[in-house]
Amino acid sequence: MTDTALWVVELVLGAAAVCLLLASPALFPEAGVDLLLASVLPAAFFACGAVARVLRPRHVVAGRLLLIGLLHLVAVCLSLLAHELPLVGWASYLLDVAAAVLFALGFIAFLDLLARYPDGRYLHPVIGRAIAGLAGLAVVVVGLGALGSQRAPSVLGYDGTTSPVHVPALGFAAGLALAVTMAPVLGLVLLMVRYPQSPAADRAQMRWPLVTAAVVATGLVTTGLLENVLGPAGQAAVFVPAAVALPASFLIGLLRHSEEAERLAAVEASRARLVEAATSERRRIERNLHDGAQQRLIGLLARVELARERVDGRDPEAARELEEIREGIRGAHQELRELARGIYPPALTDHGLAEAVRSAMTRMPGAPTLVVAPEVETTRYGLGVESTVYLFVLECLTNAMKHTDDDAVRVELEARPDGLIATVTDHGPGLSPEAVSGVGLTGLRDRLAAVGGRLEVDSGVGGTRLSGFVPVVQRA
Repeated sequence: MTDTALWVVELVLGAAAVCLLLASPALFPEAGVDLLLASVLPAAFFACGAVARVLRPRHVVAGRLLLIGLLHLVAVCLSLLAHELPLVGWASYLLDVAAAVLFALGFIAFLDLLARYPDGRYLHPVIGRAIAGLAGLAVVVVGLGALGSQRAPSVLGYDGTTSPVHVPALGFAAGLALAVTMAPVLGLVLLMVRYPQSPAADRAQMRWPLVTAAVVATGLVTTGLLENVLGPAGQAAVFVPAAVALPASFLIGLLRHSEEAERLAAVEASRARLVEAATSERRRIERNLHDGAQQRLIGLLARVELARERVDGRDPEAARELEEIREGIRGAHQELRELARGIYPPALTDHGLAEAVRSAMTRMPGAPTLVVAPEVETTRYGLGVESTVYLFVLECLTNAMKHTDDDAVRVELEARPDGLIATVTDHGPGLSPEAVSGVGLTGLRDRLAAVGGRLEVDSGVGGTRLSGFVPVVQRA
C-alpha cells in the first residue's frame, strides 16, 4: 500500500470513529457525555496528526501523531460497540480484546513519538529496535491478560464480556497489561535525556511538549481531587484544554522545527552555490591569465629577443637595455604563473585533492608527514569541497610550521560516508586562549562553514590538533 493510500485509509477510519463518538449520546443514551470526554485526547491527536500530515506529509512525527489518535479512537469505538450492541458473547469478547490491543499499541506509538521528537530520528538505533519489541510484547501481554481474566478488558471501564476461555494460570498477565499504559512515561524520560544533548533550535521545540505533558500527567493523577474541588463541570473545563494542548504542542514544535530545518538547508545550499560560483570564477580568471596575459607576455618576450639579436653587435647599450627588459618580462611572466597557480592549483584540477596536498607539501621546508586514506586517493569531490580542504590544510600547515619542528607536523586526509576529514597535528607549545578565538581560527571556521563544514580544535601543552570536517558531493 502506498503512503497516499495509507493516509486515505487512516483519514477515513479516524473520521468514521469521530462521527460515531459524536453521535453516541443520541445513538447510545446510556453512554452519556463521559464518553465524549474520554474521546477528547485521542480526537485532538488525530486532528493535529491530520494537519501535520497535510503540512509535513513525509515527517515521521506527523505520522505518529495521527496513528496515536487513530488507534485510541478506534479502540474507544470498539469498546463502545462491544458494550452497547446486542452481540453474542464471543463477538463482544473479541471486540473488547481488539480494543484493548489497539489501546495498548496507541501508548507504544506515543512512546515512539516521544523517542523520535522533534527531528524524527532516534537518539540511538537500539531505541527503535527496543520500541518495536515492546509493541510485539504489548500485543502478547494484552492477549494473555485477556485469557487470564474472567472478563474481557474494557477500555471505557465497562463490565467486560465474560471470557469464554478463562485460564486462571495467566491471571498475572492482567496486571502486566496495565503497565503498558505507562509507556509514555518512558518516552518522557527519553525526551528529557535527549533535551540537553540537542541543538538550541531543537530544545526550543521540545519545551512545549515537556511542559504540556507534565500538566496532563498531573491532571490525570489528581483527577479525583479536581472533581471534588471544582465539580465534574470544572474538571472537564480544566482537562479538555489541557488535553488538546498536548498534541497541539507537538504539532507546533514539528512545524517550527521543520521550518527551521528548511531555512538552514536553504542557507547551506546557498553557501554551497556561492562556493561553487567562487571556485568557477577563480578557474575562469586562471584560464584568462593563461590564455590572455601570459600569452601576450610570451609574445612580447619573443619580440624583445629578436630585437636584441638585431642590435647586439651594433649598439651594445641598447642590447643591454633589451636584455634587462627581457628579464623583466620573464620575471613578470613567472609572477603571473605563480599568481594563477595560487588562485587554483593545477594539481588540484588535474589530479585531485590528495595529489595537490602532496605536491604542496614537497615544496615546504622539512619533512611533514602526509597520511591519505585510499578512498581519498581514488575519489574526486566537488570543486568547492576540494579547494576548501586544500586551502584549509595549507593554512594549518603554514601556521603549524611557525611554532614547531617541521618534521613533527602530520596531515591526515580521511573519508567518511558523509564527508571528508582533514586533520593537521603538531607538537608545538599549543594555542593561547586568545588564539583559539582569534582571527586565524575564525577564518578557518568561516572557510569550512561556507560549505557546511565545521572545525574542531584540540590544543594543549603537547601540541595542537586542528580537524576540519566537510560534507561531500562526489564528482567521480
